[in-house]
Amino acid sequence: MSGVVDSLRSVSFRELLTYLGPGFLISVAYMDPGNWATNISGGAKYGPALLWVIVLASLMAMGIQIIAAKLGIATGKGIAQLCRERLPSRVVWLLWAAAELAMIATDMAEIIGAAIGFSLVFSIPLPAGAVLAGAASFALLGVRTVHDRGYRWVEFVIMALVGIIALGFVFEMLLARPTAAEIGRGLVPSIPGPDALYVAIGILGATVMPHSIYLHPYIVQDRRTELMATEGDTEGVHRRHFLFESVDTVFALSGAMFVNAAMLIVAAAALQGTGISTLQDAYITLQNVFGASSSTVFGIALIAAGLSSSLVATMAGQTVMDGFLDLQINVWLRRSVTLLPSLAVVIAGFDPTSVLVASQVALSFELPFVLIPLLWFTREEGLMRSFKNWTSTTTVLGVIIALIVVLNIWLIYTELFG
Repeated sequence: MSGVVDSLRSVSFRELLTYLGPGFLISVAYMDPGNWATNISGGAKYGPALLWVIVLASLMAMGIQIIAAKLGIATGKGIAQLCRERLPSRVVWLLWAAAELAMIATDMAEIIGAAIGFSLVFSIPLPAGAVLAGAASFALLGVRTVHDRGYRWVEFVIMALVGIIALGFVFEMLLARPTAAEIGRGLVPSIPGPDALYVAIGILGATVMPHSIYLHPYIVQDRRTELMATEGDTEGVHRRHFLFESVDTVFALSGAMFVNAAMLIVAAAALQGTGISTLQDAYITLQNVFGASSSTVFGIALIAAGLSSSLVATMAGQTVMDGFLDLQINVWLRRSVTLLPSLAVVIAGFDPTSVLVASQVALSFELPFVLIPLLWFTREEGLMRSFKNWTSTTTVLGVIIALIVVLNIWLIYTELFG
């Protein structure tokens, strides 16, 4: 502990700023349109009662993402690559299939969310919004391929979009004016009914995102390589890097926690008792309750959330394919293929908000497939060396995984026999 304190004392603010970025790339996964759907559904149906789920899931996410970043810093590899190198091929193929299904569910949520945003803000049909969302996602993808400064340009773009989302919900909270008593009630753990469990698990799946866990060990590699080239491959260098990444992660995900909590609180203030749970109806109701500026800010923030998280999901998909199969697919081709299911859902006329909530529940089912390998690898001393998990860390992560599995089983039971 004294070593950490000494390291913090020696950190300059300017130096810390150079390391801010990966956490923000990860944080957009925690503010994507799937979160909007589950949070707004939860707030509209149950008021602030499920606020505690957001806080708990956010704290879990911080710990999980810090461990994922540590894996990348200690080994120079990601979860998918380590699975390919250390696990039987049949297990690798199973994990890859589960991960790809999660990527499809993730990308569907991002594009549909951005499509809804474009449709609402510009008063155009949803299919036209989906086309605009697809085109914009290709334009954002060009940021990564055009510039040669690694992920830094992507980080700058994502930071700007995250800023738009955060400012949007600062504005919404000022209009909603929640009381401390309302927020306090929401922080007391409770499940208002069987249907609330479905929404709560959706919030969990939307908050702790599988693709962000796969991506985090990968995107710390640029800075790891630079540090090794300039300062050497020593434990002290990697420890300092890990400290910076931990601060970056906590800072960025704290912002994501505020945004998610604000979504639910605003929905509780404006939508509870109205029977409204779709993003489109929420937009209209916000306009009626708080004025046109509120709904416009809501729509713009939704577009920013969808596009930024779509870019990050595409990057994560590349990581999964390359790591599990040692196969690199052209990023433009991958973007084109993953866009098709989203467009098909919109054209087929499915209720987009219901699809968003279902996609987040599906992501919750994928979580054990990435968390168990993360737990397994980070407890290996031969792989992690001095970065090996403490026994308490392994125990807490094991409890989190067990909780997620139990909740998923409970959801299946209630859906089939409840």
